[in-house]
Amino acid sequence: MSLVMTESGEVKQVMVRRPAEAHCAFIDCVRFTLGEETWCRTALESLMSDEDYIREASRWMEEIFGFGVTRHLRKPRDFYSDSWELGDGFGIVCFGGLSQRGTMLIVLHGSGCLAAKEGWEHRLNEFLRVKAVRPALTRVDLAHDCFNGDYVSVDIADRWFDEDGFTCAYRAPSHEYRGNWKRPDGKGRTLYIGKRKNGKLCRVYEKGREQGDELSEWTRVEVEFRNTGRVIPLDVLLDPSSFFIGAYPCLQLISKEHSPERIACKAKAAEINVDACIGHIKRTYGKHLKVLRGIFGDCDLLAKVQSESDEWPSRLKVADYRWSDVPLHRRPSREASFNDFDVSNDGFSAPVFGSSGGCGANSCHFH
Repeated sequence: MSLVMTESGEVKQVMVRRPAEAHCAFIDCVRFTLGEETWCRTALESLMSDEDYIREASRWMEEIFGFGVTRHLRKPRDFYSDSWELGDGFGIVCFGGLSQRGTMLIVLHGSGCLAAKEGWEHRLNEFLRVKAVRPALTRVDLAHDCFNGDYVSVDIADRWFDEDGFTCAYRAPSHEYRGNWKRPDGKGRTLYIGKRKNGKLCRVYEKGREQGDELSEWTRVEVEFRNTGRVIPLDVLLDPSSFFIGAYPCLQLISKEHSPERIACKAKAAEINVDACIGHIKRTYGKHLKVLRGIFGDCDLLAKVQSESDEWPSRLKVADYRWSDVPLHRRPSREASFNDFDVSNDGFSAPVFGSSGGCGANSCHFH
């Protein structure tokens, strides 16, 4: 275990990295902060209001991920005073609050990692290294999928624990079962190794059964790293496999296995979700449909029972940046005046005049 002293004088661990023989892990969640003065550096014009900052952040998020900020959530989040949605529920942007030292938090959920434009990891890494001011990764989840459960499953991982496969630095981590382990009921089981408060947590769970397929053997292994007592290097964005297998000794056993590509994960999840929806309709309305089909016929019955809305059910949506809403920075900006302090139609609060000013040569807007 290596230690490093941060600029604040705090001693933290450095994440262990081991050579990987295959692309065995991918990023399933990432959280990072940066100084709001970053947008003063990247903007093509002066920034005066919160709307200006969010629109500039949205512009760069679309450049990196393929989707930008789409909706003002109007509620505090993660100790920030306000929050916005990224893409179609793919993540959040948090901004504001005196205790946040003029930073912005950007969170990309698992669905966002899956939906983002190919190569986003490299673009984000370059942005944080070259453009961002005070960048810091605060959380990253690394994952591996085994579709058929042949070389890793919750039961195999449980045996690894008994054989000290999760033991690092001579001390075994905590161990916890979730779900029905005594009499598996098809709803999925999870094995937790470690504690979130310590900055490293492993989850091994039956992903396919969680999605709704009671017979699926799809197993996912996730390692969640937080910057609690630990430095998360930007290199994890470029080489997640090396940091994944470096997390625990037993994970080296799957270092030769290729984790399925994103398109395969999307197809697998879509297949399960379609089957689950059909099963739900059959169980709930199957008898009614059979009788009504004989009365009205297929076409008339379908016309009577289908929704008039063209909106897709959330469960049947496939995460993809190309189907996300138009980001806010591509919509017309509101003209603000001194007497306009209400929430605007597009969800932004009016700028507060008389603060520290806008983005000049030596100044930035702070809350």
